[in-house]
Amino acid sequence: MSELVAHLPVIGPLVALVALALAAVFLARRASAPAAPSSALSVKERAIVAACADALFPAGGPIPVSGTEAGLVEYMDRYVARTPRPLRPYMRLLFHFVELSPWVFGPRRARFTRLPQADRIAVLASMAQSCIYLRRVTFLSLRTMLSMGYLANEKVAGAIGVACCATPFERRAAGRAAGEPAAAAPPSLVPGVTA
Repeated sequence: MSELVAHLPVIGPLVALVALALAAVFLARRASAPAAPSSALSVKERAIVAACADALFPAGGPIPVSGTEAGLVEYMDRYVARTPRPLRPYMRLLFHFVELSPWVFGPRRARFTRLPQADRIAVLASMAQSCIYLRRVTFLSLRTMLSMGYLANEKVAGAIGVACCATPFERRAAGRAAGEPAAAAPPSLVPGVTA
C-alpha cells in the first residue's frame, strides 16, 4: 500500500491524461459529422480551429491579418480533407485535446473555445513549455499546421514582404537568344527577378 501512496503524484496526472484522451475520442466520434456536405470538419472542430488560429495569430499582432482573416479554418478543412482517411481521427483528436486541455491543466476549468483570448494564449503558451511531452507535441503539431496555412495566405505573404512563386528554382527563359544555353541564376522568390 505504501508503494501506491508513493506513486500517487505520478498516477494522478496520468489518470487525468487518460481520461482526457478517452473524452476526446468520444467527442471526436460524436462530433465527426461534418458542418456541411463539402466540409471535412464538424462545426465544433471549425470553432476550435478558429479559436486556436486567433490565439496564435491575433488581429493586433505584428502582422495585421488575424488567423481567421487569413482563412485558416478553410485551410484546415481542406488540409483534413486531403489527409488519408485513417489519419483523420488523429487530427480530430488533436483538436479535441486542445479543446479539453484547460479542464485538466488550467488556467481555468473551461473549454478552450469558451476562454477569453488572453487565457487561450496562456493555454497555448503553457502547452509549449509543458513538462508533459504529449502537450508539447500537440502544440507543435497544431502550430505547424496553422503556420503553413497562415504563411500560404497572400495578404500575410505581402505583409512580410514575400512574393509567392510556385516555381522558385526554375531557370528563367526571358532574355535568352534561341539556342543559347540558359545561364545558371540564383533562385528567387519573386518571378523573373534574381538575386
